[in-house]
Amino acid sequence: MKRYLIISLSVVVLLCFSACHSADSRVDGLKNFVEEIRKESQGYTSEQWKKANERFNRLLDEIKSYDDLTKEELEELGKVQGQYAATVLQNCGEVLFEQLEETGVALDSLEVGVEKGLVESQEYE
Repeated sequence: MKRYLIISLSVVVLLCFSACHSADSRVDGLKNFVEEIRKESQGYTSEQWKKANERFNRLLDEIKSYDDLTKEELEELGKVQGQYAATVLQNCGEVLFEQLEETGVALDSLEVGVEKGLVESQEYE
């Protein structure tokens, strides 16, 4: 009888551990992906960003399908989303200029126009 009790308790502990570990590993998977993007995204093309965004959204959807996330996990998820958004914004300028070059826009003229617009907007203040 004692043997069955020990086996039953072991199974319950393992199930609890695997359920908690499963949620953590999903958040950790997204966290690892974002860290990888933060390290490697310098110079990403628009196509690479498209693929990264698709993968990020897949991982995020997978986590959101998990109904029993704790408050701490949800907070961690929010932080990771913020880190990814910041990384995208930091690198967005490079991709934008790359796309402008592809469409034939003269970047020198664009830069002059932007500077002129900034100066004029400061004069109005």
